Amino acid sequence: MDDKWFKRQQKIAGVTAEEIADKLGRDRSVVSRIYVGRQKMNLEQARVFAQVLGVSLSEVMDRAGIAPREEAEVMQRGFSETDAQPFTGKPGEGDKVISIARNFGGGKPGVDVWQAKSRAMAYFGILPGDMMLVDTTTPETCKKGDTVIAQVYDWQTGTAETVLRRYQPPVLIGFQAEDGEPRTHVVDGQNVVIRGKVIASWRACA
Repeated sequence: MDDKWFKRQQKIAGVTAEEIADKLGRDRSVVSRIYVGRQKMNLEQARVFAQVLGVSLSEVMDRAGIAPREEAEVMQRGFSETDAQPFTGKPGEGDKVISIARNFGGGKPGVDVWQAKSRAMAYFGILPGDMMLVDTTTPETCKKGDTVIAQVYDWQTGTAETVLRRYQPPVLIGFQAEDGEPRTHVVDGQNVVIRGKVIASWRACA
């Protein structure tokens, strides 16, 4: 985390940490924790920083230590959150979700709330709209049977997508409920990279 760069960009853009936190929908302490390295910046937060500071997403990702510049540029060109995305709720809605997440052990650095977008894990009980608590601190410890968030890169087209899958080493497995056909990816640490483990999930009540 290059906190000096971020603070310099704040001055250039004429924005305060409070204003950044407001755009994130969180309090100022989150920005402080990110700057001092107590909380890892996630992709959705990186997008907010890029927008507020008026810089590229790849630059923010590189400076924050999310991904090296080359990988970040690929992600910026074609990142598609196909199966899941970090949760961003409306005012008031986010507070309720965060409160529930804390009951499951959330509120810690690197443990973020995500929301399922596809039916890739419907076979395993996770439906579109379901909330998930994802631990991104030690993805290398994921084991057989874990539900994980991973990124799949296509270096030829310069695109990448987020997938929600069940880990059955060395592959990730998901099913489309419509046809019951498995969707698999081999985890190789370069083309397919596990980014976090789902440690809890819940269905929002209407």
